[in-house]
Amino acid sequence: MRQKKILLVSLVTAIVLAIVLWAASREKPVTVKIVPVKTGDVDQIVSSTSSGSVEPAETVNLMSEYPGAVTHIYYDKGDRVQKGDVIIAMDNALAKVDLDRTTEAYARARQLFASHAISKSALDTAMYAYRAAYVRYDQSFIKAPISGLITQMNVHLGEFPLGSNPLLPGMTSAFQQYGLLVQIIDDSSYHIKAPFDEVDSGVIRTGQPAHVSFDAFPDHLYDGKVIEVSPSVSTALDLNRTIEIKISLPHMDNIRMGMSADVEIIVDVAKSALYIPTYAIQEASSSNSRFVWIVKDHKAQQAGIKTGISNWDNTVVTSGLKQGMDIILPSDQYTLYEGMKVLTHD
Repeated sequence: MRQKKILLVSLVTAIVLAIVLWAASREKPVTVKIVPVKTGDVDQIVSSTSSGSVEPAETVNLMSEYPGAVTHIYYDKGDRVQKGDVIIAMDNALAKVDLDRTTEAYARARQLFASHAISKSALDTAMYAYRAAYVRYDQSFIKAPISGLITQMNVHLGEFPLGSNPLLPGMTSAFQQYGLLVQIIDDSSYHIKAPFDEVDSGVIRTGQPAHVSFDAFPDHLYDGKVIEVSPSVSTALDLNRTIEIKISLPHMDNIRMGMSADVEIIVDVAKSALYIPTYAIQEASSSNSRFVWIVKDHKAQQAGIKTGISNWDNTVVTSGLKQGMDIILPSDQYTLYEGMKVLTHD
């Protein structure tokens, strides 16, 4: 009887030990982060190789062709002007006398020609004299050829823009070295010129949308459009071979001329496509094939895929996955292998 008890105790002990060893050797599932395969629009983008600069849509530099002293300055640097506004007026007394004289002479010539008292050539002579006097008088006013913002004003009252006056020889000013009196920019819209790698030249076209970001506003993207693609490739020694792309951007009060800007151009869009996070895709070491890890029956499993267009965030999957399948995201917290038991969380 005692032997039976000892045998029974030994048997129970063996069973318990076997259960403990089985439980100890049983694989514990690893918690992994997953995302579902989604459907939506995915952009293919190319990025500028370095920052571009903000430029005005148009810049005009105004100079003078009239040898007179500045008598009036109606605007200053930082002022806004409308097309046709007089910015600067110069001493035009003599020009006004000549204009009045030729205006009267031309009026008389037209009357005489109507009564056949003078020839057509005499009428034309009077007309040309009037037109020349009008042009000369009009040159005494510096007018805005565009609407915009005055960014340079390089003249003061009493100065002679041409630096040559028969009554006051030698009257010059510093700006005469360059001849620039006034600079006006049209800031109703902006241009950004940015370099792109020459390998992208085959996919960039005018009219394509672009995203523009500024260091001053890192959390905001501005919408632009490609308006010009350089026909030549830059071969500057200090740069890789690049092409210059011009982007248009609408006016915004917080943007300033000369700001640096990074540009991304949307060269293609996949509509209503299956897509997954780009960084979830892995390359097979023994081939050029691509795969992701998926969850199947609570285990990790490789799934070979084929891909379409992509960007930094998302990549289109053309085969190998279905909408709603759970993709395991890479992490330095675990190493995946085929058949590994997993627990999932979003």
